[in-house]
Amino acid sequence: MTRGLRLAAVALANLRRSRNHFLLASVGIVVGIATFTFFTALGLGVREIVLGKIFPLHQLEVVPKSLDIDVGPLRLGMGKDIIDDAKVAELAAVPGVSAVYPKMRLTVPATAAGGESILGSDIRSEMIIDGIDPRLVEEDATLAKRFRDPGPPSAEACETDATCGSERYCGYPAGTLLPADRAERQRLAPPKVCRDYIPVLASHHLVELYNGALRRAHGFPKLNPKAVIGLTFDLTIGASMVAASNKNKLLIERAKLVGFSDKAITLGATIPIGYVRAFNVLFGSEADARRYHSAIVVIPVKDDVASVARNVHDLNLDVADTGAEQAALLIAIFMAVFGLVSAVIVTIAAINIMHVFLMLVYERQHEIGIMRAVGASRFDVARIILGEASVLGMLAGGVGVGLAIGAARLCDAASSRLIPDFPYKPETYFSFPAWLILVALTFSVGFCVLGAILPARRAARMEPAEVLSGR
Repeated sequence: MTRGLRLAAVALANLRRSRNHFLLASVGIVVGIATFTFFTALGLGVREIVLGKIFPLHQLEVVPKSLDIDVGPLRLGMGKDIIDDAKVAELAAVPGVSAVYPKMRLTVPATAAGGESILGSDIRSEMIIDGIDPRLVEEDATLAKRFRDPGPPSAEACETDATCGSERYCGYPAGTLLPADRAERQRLAPPKVCRDYIPVLASHHLVELYNGALRRAHGFPKLNPKAVIGLTFDLTIGASMVAASNKNKLLIERAKLVGFSDKAITLGATIPIGYVRAFNVLFGSEADARRYHSAIVVIPVKDDVASVARNVHDLNLDVADTGAEQAALLIAIFMAVFGLVSAVIVTIAAINIMHVFLMLVYERQHEIGIMRAVGASRFDVARIILGEASVLGMLAGGVGVGLAIGAARLCDAASSRLIPDFPYKPETYFSFPAWLILVALTFSVGFCVLGAILPARRAARMEPAEVLSGR
């Protein structure tokens, strides 16, 4: 047996012999490490949800800078409310930006009707629609296949949807404006052709809002997001539930939900920008094809977000306030406060451990003297004391981490059973990456060794002659 192994065996024997003292001394370490691990994991888990799903930090939405003036109950925007191709090019040249994707709002009213196959009856609602570049979702292979700009117009005549197969429908030719009057529309309607559905993306916010509140208010069933993909509905451009907003010409289309994405508008429908551009030109002018209302700026490195935001302001543009910065700050404060509390607990525990080791060194001074007399060096004595502290720290840290994980599982189970559904309710609120467990164990061992340094030095300085003679 090597010298190191013999010293380790002595340290373990001392731990077993004084286990009651060490058990009491380790309580503070266990509590402190459990507190640190639990609240750090909670902060990391909440951060993943808030800054990963609700407020994605890898992208910024840039909007035109404008001055709002309140006039009674109204707020008037002063200044242009568009971004043109030149501004998009300037944004793409900003350091730290990997891509810029313009967005375009539908500038005419629209209504949607559908949902009978899921809800039992059709629902008609006003629709807010914006268009994005399909390249914005190309990292999702499934969406990339389905979410595309309009293709060439079809000339394949049809009478029913069955004629066109499952992936298309029978509708009016693309770009056909019809009279708002139903009788007049039926009289002047051209022959129908097979058409592609307009692909629609919905936000995760929308389904969470529906499942969390709206369905209860209307007595609707809870929706499974995956199951509603493929839902089709009628889309009428130019129609509105506000009578004064109705147009005298309508564009009747049919849309299909192809997926959910954080690139979609929070409340409304997101479709490929090519469709929105065509609709705006039909109801407006050719100039509307070159007017964007915002742009998504993709920033691969999160540390570059602040500098990109400053450059955006220099271009006389604004960054849309999503609340991400405030959320990140609150989470950071939360983690810092509980990290400080944990550090205080562990520091107090380290002081307690120092007292325990000082007491044990005093009790063991006779055997320490014998060890020195038979050849043990000062360094050997110190290694035994610090070895005991390291083992104690590892064991206490392991128990603390285990308690934190167990408490997290209990919280998740209680949440799933006792807390009603709410938007973005997660399966777990916690994240336990490997580095967190490693840091917790390192802190535990480090503070135990720190507490044992003074007793180890005192033990190492004992002179065998003085100890054994009782002086």
